Amino acid sequence: MTRHNLKMKSAWLITWEWIGDHARMKDKVVAILNRRLSDETVRRFIEQLYILTTSNLTEKVSYARNRKNNPYQAEFNVINGIKYGGQIMCGHNPHLYGRIAKDISIEIDKNGKEILMWKENDLPSMFTKD
Repeated sequence: MTRHNLKMKSAWLITWEWIGDHARMKDKVVAILNRRLSDETVRRFIEQLYILTTSNLTEKVSYARNRKNNPYQAEFNVINGIKYGGQIMCGHNPHLYGRIAKDISIEIDKNGKEILMWKENDLPSMFTKD
């Protein structure tokens, strides 16, 4: 594989996650967003993205009329009882997972296929046990 020269130190990475082949999505990586976006902006984006890709027209109208009608609202991860804005989940199976990733780069395999490489960001010290 060759490494493409396009790199990012950190970004919001949104992927599909699933349990079991029956829920597998064709493309795991859904979006890469600027790291400077607020966690609330990204939460809203992820929720809307999930609605756009999984809901029928009736559901879309219902959710637009009242967000409480949406059974799969995007939520921040809670670690040790504290909301962590750096991880956002939305959906059931499959679900969208947004998080701040680091050391993002693209590798290109021998067939010309792009492969996104990244490292998961470490949790802030307030979320880890001593």
